[in-house]
Amino acid sequence: MDGGVSSVAFRGAFSLTGRVNCVDVVQKTDEELMVALRKGDREALGELVGRYQNDIFRFCLHYLRDVEVAREMAQETFVRVYVARQRFDETRKFRPWVLCIARNLSLNELNRKKSVRMESLEEYASTARDSDGVVQRSVEGTPDQELMGVERRDALERLLATLDAESREIVTLRFFRKMSARDIAEIVGSTEGAVRTRLHRILKSLREKSRAVRDQV
Repeated sequence: MDGGVSSVAFRGAFSLTGRVNCVDVVQKTDEELMVALRKGDREALGELVGRYQNDIFRFCLHYLRDVEVAREMAQETFVRVYVARQRFDETRKFRPWVLCIARNLSLNELNRKKSVRMESLEEYASTARDSDGVVQRSVEGTPDQELMGVERRDALERLLATLDAESREIVTLRFFRKMSARDIAEIVGSTEGAVRTRLHRILKSLREKSRAVRDQV
């Protein structure tokens, strides 16, 4: 790491703790904070950690299913943010950029361990919360409402288990992380059009399968 600061020392300084209280820093957007960090303002990173530490941790946990490893990957994510601060394009949104970093770290860790385990959307939805600690709910009228209306949990889990890992990831990012197709495309390294097409096909398939499940109940 530049400036003679080790990654261990860095993680100690910016571990998953509270945020800074500088009013000027708190009022900045994520992108403005990255510009400030690029100019040497360490408090900007502290504020970003405060804003995103829980979100990044849960995001990593979704892939890794191990609390300690997810915590380590979340901390490493902010190390990478600091290292890449000079390369950040402030015309882009910070959130999909940092989630892309977290995703790559998590997938690399899974590949290293040769163990890919994806949790079900039902389990993920029960732990997904917004910044105020409120459980995220599906918005009435969204395409996933019919899917989430399947009465029996075991039937729902079997239904979701029919998805491949990539499809489950896209559906999770869209309906449980509340992300746009554009942001998902940036995270998974695809295009917005391809993501929209993939989502349409996945949801159509799941709706057909959910009807079949209800007919059997």
